[in-house]
Amino acid sequence: MNDNITTLLDAAYECERSAPDRLYMTQPLGNGEVAEYTWGQTLQEARRMAAYLRTLDLPPGSNIALISKNCAHFRLCDLAIWMAGHATIALYPTLNADTVEYILDHSDSRLVFVGKLDDWDDIKRGIPADMPKIALPLAPDDDLPRWDDIIAQHEPITDNPTRDPDELCLMCYTSGSTGRPKGVMHSFRTVSVPAQLGVTDLGITSEDRMLSYLPLAHVFERANVEVSSFFSGMQV
Repeated sequence: MNDNITTLLDAAYECERSAPDRLYMTQPLGNGEVAEYTWGQTLQEARRMAAYLRTLDLPPGSNIALISKNCAHFRLCDLAIWMAGHATIALYPTLNADTVEYILDHSDSRLVFVGKLDDWDDIKRGIPADMPKIALPLAPDDDLPRWDDIIAQHEPITDNPTRDPDELCLMCYTSGSTGRPKGVMHSFRTVSVPAQLGVTDLGITSEDRMLSYLPLAHVFERANVEVSSFFSGMQV
């Protein structure tokens, strides 16, 4: 098998290197306001969070959970988690507390990022009280460590960590509508190669723009929007 492949992390580093000032993400904030992130800003924030995750001394390849509606910081979390040597576990933002608790236990998640949610009061009952939590900028008000505070306290990592193509990259869980959710394990290979081929086959380039709205726990949105954007450099 040819292991000379470009992983999604390699592709993100190339966007950072070749087009740091190109607009990557536009995040609606409400009331007609938006936040914009260039490729340079995106990778700098992710590098700062990766630096913090390294300080936690988690076992290599630990699973780190994300529960949030679709937002720019979901992608930032993914990048930070992968750069820090771990894998991501995405949870649907509509899950109830019982299912959240099951997935966090089943995946042996060590930490959870909490983003924009409609029913946080119910969801948080499914998160163990002693599990570390980090609130993303659009997260509900709660007494949790905040993303912006953490990255302000850490210098960005300066290396470009690479990941073996056959290391675990992420787990996609089914929605649980037909019973307990089932987790599908994806390596950096199985995530990167289809996205790269899709970009080539569809002719997507950095001049294209795409609207991202499905939950990023959804395998289609993850592969065809998030990961594809790393390979194409398109604006989301």
